[in-house]
Amino acid sequence: MGRLTKSLNINNDVVRIREFELNGQKFRVRVPLSNEAEAIYEKTKEPDAALVEEKYREIADPILPNKEELSKAEDFVFTDNDIVIKGQSMREMAKNKVVTELRILETFKLLVTADNSSLADLTYKEIDEEFPLPIQLTILKRITEIISPGYEEARKK
Repeated sequence: MGRLTKSLNINNDVVRIREFELNGQKFRVRVPLSNEAEAIYEKTKEPDAALVEEKYREIADPILPNKEELSKAEDFVFTDNDIVIKGQSMREMAKNKVVTELRILETFKLLVTADNSSLADLTYKEIDEEFPLPIQLTILKRITEIISPGYEEARKK
């Protein structure tokens, strides 16, 4: 407990909890401290190369058996370490997917459980098994709105 919260007799854990409702379901979110928010940003800014490579393999491996045939099509360009389809790099797509999954994971970890247990060991796979991507993105957006009011407006400028 810091000097300010102690002198004001404030339970910082209670003050930092906000709620929102989605389709009648209440969600509670812990607003991260500045250093926690910065850590989340750093994790998602430049994802682990091994994760990107793994995701790239998931995308590229089904295409590679048809490389010879697809090379003849103008929409496909094969390089030493990438496949570009209609100008879209599959490696870049893999990186974007990893960043999105990391953002979802790290943001979901801010949710407060009914029994106040930790979600520190939560994995994206667990989230993906329980929520379809559109729901994940909606929850991500709502959490972002609740912890950073005005963020979307500032981002548009």
